[in-house]
Amino acid sequence: MEIMDFMLSPKERAQKFWAGFLYKTLIECERKFKWIKFEVHGKSLEGKGTLEWNNRKYDFTIFCSPFLQGRFERITVETKNLKKSFDTHFNADGTLCLYHPIKDLKGRPYIELIDVIPWISEWVYYYDKYLEHKVWIGPEHPHNSN
Repeated sequence: MEIMDFMLSPKERAQKFWAGFLYKTLIECERKFKWIKFEVHGKSLEGKGTLEWNNRKYDFTIFCSPFLQGRFERITVETKNLKKSFDTHFNADGTLCLYHPIKDLKGRPYIELIDVIPWISEWVYYYDKYLEHKVWIGPEHPHNSN
């Protein structure tokens, strides 16, 4: 028995039509965020970009695929001497923690990459403030609770 497309969950639909999903995401994100260059590689979208704040450069790599477990995106920052910890909003796998994987979904099955990218700029600002004050002053959910 074949499942009809309208019966698919949003994640299953993104997986079945992965090329359309990825190219739609690429077009939307490149139009809005000129500082990131994207390419589709296989069944994933990869982007690279750099932000600068207070004479510090932050090089980001964005990886997006509907085939990832949990959230669709993984964002890494490669800058020397970063303080990577839960206090500075890094996940255990070294990717940025930009939102709570359940509480911030607000009923959605996933968050579109175009909605996640602005949080990278916010992270840069709050990370800089963390270096200055030694405390995270931005909004957050405790990492030790659901």
